[in-house]
Amino acid sequence: MQFLYRPPAPLQEDLLHLIFEHAPCPETLAYAALVCRAWVVPAQAALYKDIQYSPLAPCRKDALLARTLRSRPHLLRFVRRLSLVTLWTHSPTPELCDWIALIPMHHLRDFLWTWERGHLLPSFLSLPAVQTTRNIDLRGRLYTLSVVHSVLDLPHLESLSLELSGDEQGTLACSSTKLRHLGVVAHGGHSPPLDKLLAVVGHCIKSLRIVSTFGDDLEGDSALVSCILTHCVGLKSLDIAATSTPKPPFSAIEALIRQFVSLEHLRCSTGAVPDIFGAMPRNLQSLRLPLAPSQEEPLLAYLEHETASLSLDSLELISGRDVDIDRITKACRARQVKLRRYSE
Repeated sequence: MQFLYRPPAPLQEDLLHLIFEHAPCPETLAYAALVCRAWVVPAQAALYKDIQYSPLAPCRKDALLARTLRSRPHLLRFVRRLSLVTLWTHSPTPELCDWIALIPMHHLRDFLWTWERGHLLPSFLSLPAVQTTRNIDLRGRLYTLSVVHSVLDLPHLESLSLELSGDEQGTLACSSTKLRHLGVVAHGGHSPPLDKLLAVVGHCIKSLRIVSTFGDDLEGDSALVSCILTHCVGLKSLDIAATSTPKPPFSAIEALIRQFVSLEHLRCSTGAVPDIFGAMPRNLQSLRLPLAPSQEEPLLAYLEHETASLSLDSLELISGRDVDIDRITKACRARQVKLRRYSE
């Protein structure tokens, strides 16, 4: 009997992309691109998909990255997520970041920009790739609301995260925007700039994340809740986080939950609210919150109610060792709710 040798069938390119996305380190991908011609594109796509660049960093890696992307611009089509870290406005940042202007339009999905001092540079917002990106995360001080307006004017923007000190000057005019997700770190709590921002975009967003100093100023907390209730009437997802655990608990969260009857996703990390489970919307699908021992019985009653938790399929709890999780686990299994527990 004669056997004919048949070489193994090559892996399809989409399967190679999936495999290389789970590579343990960049060095593995760099070596994989040298194995054979069929592996070059999938390995390079995974290697340059998510990059972080600091133009004035002392390490050689950032300088090598910039030099590579300048000399091999065809690699820029693989960049989907760019994290840019700059130090101050008066540094030669534009010259060191010239290669970013070569990223093709509609290729960059996420743009994260962190700056330590100075102003946001408007020239970066005019780059072709940034003009067509969908998700922008700005981590630095904004001195005027006109900068926020220029970001909201980006035609493809769907998600925006930024920081507000509460001292931003100027006005924010209404604009036509596709924004659906907004995240705000309000360092000064409730403020006129935050009011203006929510007044402009609140009607169109479906997801809101607020990080603030809850508990330090009860009047300011109430004003912030009122602002959210007034402007963000169509919310489906709400994430409330505090810079520190409020004492007493931030009970105003209950007012938010009762008003947003169509809420589907809720994340709360502002301390234990006594009656929060009695206010849960019937359409809630996922819930994450801290759990105190005094809330065990209300949570069990919520899970065991015939209709209250009917739509819930994911529950994440942040608790200490003093919380008995066994009964909650059994109740979740009975309702086919996925349960995850995190230690405080």
